[in-house]
Amino acid sequence: MNHYSDDPSGVQLQRFYLKDIQHFRDFIEQYHSPRSLAAWRRLVKGRLDAGEQMFFVLKENEIVGGVDVAAPFDSLTWRMARVWTKEPLTREELKGIARQIIGDDEVLYRVDLLCSSHIRKNMSYVRDIFDIDLEATLNTFFAPEVSLRHVGFIPWDYGYLAIVTTPDCEKIESIQFFRKGAAGLTTLVKQTAYFRGLLGFNGIIPGKEDPAMDEECEILKLARQELNRYLEGGHEPSIPYVFPEGTEFQQRVWQKTLEIPFGVVRTYAEIAEQIQPDKEKSGQLARAVGRALAANPLPIIIPCHRVIGANRELVGFGGGVDMKDYLLQLEMWYAGPVS
Repeated sequence: MNHYSDDPSGVQLQRFYLKDIQHFRDFIEQYHSPRSLAAWRRLVKGRLDAGEQMFFVLKENEIVGGVDVAAPFDSLTWRMARVWTKEPLTREELKGIARQIIGDDEVLYRVDLLCSSHIRKNMSYVRDIFDIDLEATLNTFFAPEVSLRHVGFIPWDYGYLAIVTTPDCEKIESIQFFRKGAAGLTTLVKQTAYFRGLLGFNGIIPGKEDPAMDEECEILKLARQELNRYLEGGHEPSIPYVFPEGTEFQQRVWQKTLEIPFGVVRTYAEIAEQIQPDKEKSGQLARAVGRALAANPLPIIIPCHRVIGANRELVGFGGGVDMKDYLLQLEMWYAGPVS
């Protein structure tokens, strides 16, 4: 679970440990009957020992409430959290809490927030929040709707192109081929496809328009337009993207691949020779070039489909050799003369 100090909601979760019990007592006794520090420690320790996680809720570095998180039935995909704050939180602030509970957990899919506000004027006594049912509202969030990375789906002959943005929605971070059983996709893409009804228990549900298309951020709208033009033929897509992180060798391979013109092919050996002019050494690198291209997170933009085997055979493409053939045929048909 992460502590997002810069979560865009303006609300941060700070992990609670028993050493923080004095801060907990100072805050909670503004609204609840006094107890000894030892009594609060025993109460909270019982929660933590039961496997629950507790957090302070902060706004502008001030404690405004707390969160108690549990996994119902020891579920790996579901969390139930009681959120108690001095004043009601907005939906965007609650979304920020759900986002921080999910953090980097790729399995966690659903978070239910049971929210209570406890501020009451001239109130001298309120029963222990842990032992009574308080008036509360239930807010349910799913991982795809709270993720800072946005995902768009473009239907085409081979299923969908899944486009993933950077967390700031300024650039494209990856393009993934979504077909058949959704093999090779990141968890975020699979979760988003399922959430939007593009993926079912029996696999991909093809031919549907992305239901979130009308609400996409600007970079997804641009990517959709550019990639559709590419698939219609004769257009090299121009989309702001983040050059992928990787080893120095991978990045050199990706950079050389990026330089291959529309409608032109290179062999793995030719890419290897561009990186290592010594033919004796480059001959040993062709397979490594193939492995680097297999790890390319931006196919089409970094056109790894334009790299083929030494015998001119179509080999080694993450989307499938049939898709590689389709993309090359598309480009060869519309490519102009190569000077």
